[in-house]
Amino acid sequence: MNSDRSIKILFLASDPSNASRLRLGEELREIQEKLQLAKFRDKFVLEQKMSVRPGDISQVILDMKPQIIHFSGHGLETGELCFEDALGKIQAVNPDALAALFKVVRKQVDCVFF
Repeated sequence: MNSDRSIKILFLASDPSNASRLRLGEELREIQEKLQLAKFRDKFVLEQKMSVRPGDISQVILDMKPQIIHFSGHGLETGELCFEDALGKIQAVNPDALAALFKVVRKQVDCVFF
């Protein structure tokens, strides 16, 4: 990676209304604070997309071109992640579908946090 290029972090958050409430805004604030205190803070750009729906994921990755993706939200015991549908309710996404997406963007995305 070129040392002059910023590292873009994409914070994806989903907190469906029919799931227990999470403090996603607080989590984002903590990440922002830690980046601000970091020695190399000017090397990072933090972008965010809240209330993420499954159809948003690939488009926002292609548009923003992040190197790091941090998903914050609910997951199921089956390994599925919970995004929101058009009404804000849980829409589970199969891990195989997410794996296929990250395979497509593997040359761009270096790290994914769930």
